[in-house]
Amino acid sequence: MLTVGLVARLYGITAKTLRHYDAVGLFTPARIGEGNLYRLYAPEQLPELRRILFLRSLGLGVESILELKRNGTLNDAARIKRLLEEKAAGIRDEISLRNTQLEEIYRMVEYMTNTGGIPMEANIVEKEAFTAVGMSWDSQSSEGDIPSMWQRFISREHEVEGKQQPAVSYGICIPGENEQFIYVAGFETDGSRIPEGMELVNVPAQRYAVFTHKGTTEKLGETYELIYSKWLSLQGLQLVKGIDFESYDERFIGPMDEQSEIDIYIPIA
Repeated sequence: MLTVGLVARLYGITAKTLRHYDAVGLFTPARIGEGNLYRLYAPEQLPELRRILFLRSLGLGVESILELKRNGTLNDAARIKRLLEEKAAGIRDEISLRNTQLEEIYRMVEYMTNTGGIPMEANIVEKEAFTAVGMSWDSQSSEGDIPSMWQRFISREHEVEGKQQPAVSYGICIPGENEQFIYVAGFETDGSRIPEGMELVNVPAQRYAVFTHKGTTEKLGETYELIYSKWLSLQGLQLVKGIDFESYDERFIGPMDEQSEIDIYIPIA
């Protein structure tokens, strides 16, 4: 038979813990010594104690484990296995959530670092008027979002004829009333033909501040925020209402590629 002290030492717990488990009926000794009243445990009881301690390490309370013992689950290997699998699934979900939160924290740190650093220098250009043909998304009435619209357009971009720069596509934002806007994914064309489901956009001649976004399209909004909140004013540039657009050329490797580059044209006075 095994004494309280020996069992406690085997599992790295205290004798007080074993006495508590005995008091609540969770893990009772095989017998009590005659005369000295020492708690004595049988070797075949040890696997049950290991199971109890493992469940406690997972955060299960004593009352919960006691209930498992009362209904016979504690010594039912199949049911314990299902319980552990459910716990493992919960832990995986928690890890996934924490990883997502960690990524968001790193992104915010990066963003705060960028805003505290040297502002990006804008390249000032005078761009002539041009005509584009492509697929549109209306912020007021269209379903889905801009990225999904881009996917639909990419599958049909071969239908656009008369491309002036086949290697360069545009994401054109046309402002409307009450902060509404229309976004068009398209190519500069001669405007001779408009495929079904697409539309033509005339972009007027305009003076632009051109900034280069580097990274994934998910971070594009952060670059726009920096442009409007900091970089324009820091460089003494005055924003005017007009069409702004993104230019996607051979430097754009893919939407999720950190090495991608996108030029952003912001209309200025």
